[in-house]
Amino acid sequence: MSGLLQDGDFITYPSLVGFRSRGLRNGNWSHLNAADKALFRCAFWVARVRGKISNTKLMVQVLKIVLKLTESVRGAILRVGRTRTAQMFEAYSKPTGVFSWAPTVRQWLDEASYVRYLGVLEINP
Repeated sequence: MSGLLQDGDFITYPSLVGFRSRGLRNGNWSHLNAADKALFRCAFWVARVRGKISNTKLMVQVLKIVLKLTESVRGAILRVGRTRTAQMFEAYSKPTGVFSWAPTVRQWLDEASYVRYLGVLEINP
């Protein structure tokens, strides 16, 4: 998360402007719920008035929203694909599971291209 901040101790107003514009540009702002939008707007106002946000609790909450705003499509696909492969691995590793009669499936679950494929399937049903 340190790469998201310009300064390690606080969040500045210009950095929030950049995060907001990136979230608007890539469409992630519309995916936020009302509480996240309200908290971000409040933090935006505080940073504009005071110049920075240095409260640790507020910074943690705002950085969670910033991660949602800056997430790319590729990152979302990989996150969903990894979740799906973890579910499949758990289901298939049972004693009478798929791994017992099809051991190559275990190799597929480790391949990056298969993880991306599963992520795309999950996002675009």
